[in-house]
Amino acid sequence: MSASSRRLVLLGGAASLLPSRAFAAEQLHIGATHGIIDFAIGDSRLFRTTGSFKDWQGMVVVDDADVARSTVMVKIKTASIEMLDLQQSNMLKDAEFFDVAKFPEMTYVSRRIERTGESTLKVEGEITLRGITRPMGLDVSVTDRKPEAAVGAPYARFRGAGSLKRSHFGMVKFVDVIGDTVDFSIRTDAWR
Repeated sequence: MSASSRRLVLLGGAASLLPSRAFAAEQLHIGATHGIIDFAIGDSRLFRTTGSFKDWQGMVVVDDADVARSTVMVKIKTASIEMLDLQQSNMLKDAEFFDVAKFPEMTYVSRRIERTGESTLKVEGEITLRGITRPMGLDVSVTDRKPEAAVGAPYARFRGAGSLKRSHFGMVKFVDVIGDTVDFSIRTDAWR
C-alpha cells in the first residue's frame, strides 16, 4: 500500500496506518443491469402471482465508520412492470393500479439504517408511489464485499426484503379477491 493511500490515525494514543477508504463513505451504483426487483402479490390461498420491474437505478452510500450515515435511494420506472402474463402487465399499468401515465416513477429513500448483525442491516425509509409517500422497512443482507474493488468493479452484493399494503397507495381493485399485501425483494450487485 503506497503512502498516498494511507493516513495516520491516532487510536487511544497509539498510531496506526489504515487505508483511507476505511473511513471514507463509498458511493456505489445499483440498477437493473446488475440486479432485479421482484414482487409477489396475493395473500389469499387462491391467488398469488409474481412480477418484476425491468428499469430501475439507484445509489447506495456506505459509511463503515458510522453506519447510520449510510443511505439508499432507488428510482423505478413504473412502466417497466412485467408479470408472467402480458394482460396482467397491461392491467397493472392502468389508472386503477400504477397509473404509469400520471406517475412514471416510484422512489425509495432511506431515512435510517442500523446494523442488526455482522452482515445484516435494517433500513427504514419512505416509498413514494402514485404520489403517496409511506414508511417502508427493508431487511438487508450484504455479501461478497470487496472494499478494495477498483472503480467500475463490483463492491458488494445486497439483498433486501420488505412488504407494503397496496391499498395504502390507492390500489384497491380486487383487494378482497387477491389480497392487499405486496412482498418486495431487491437483489443487486453494487458497483463503484
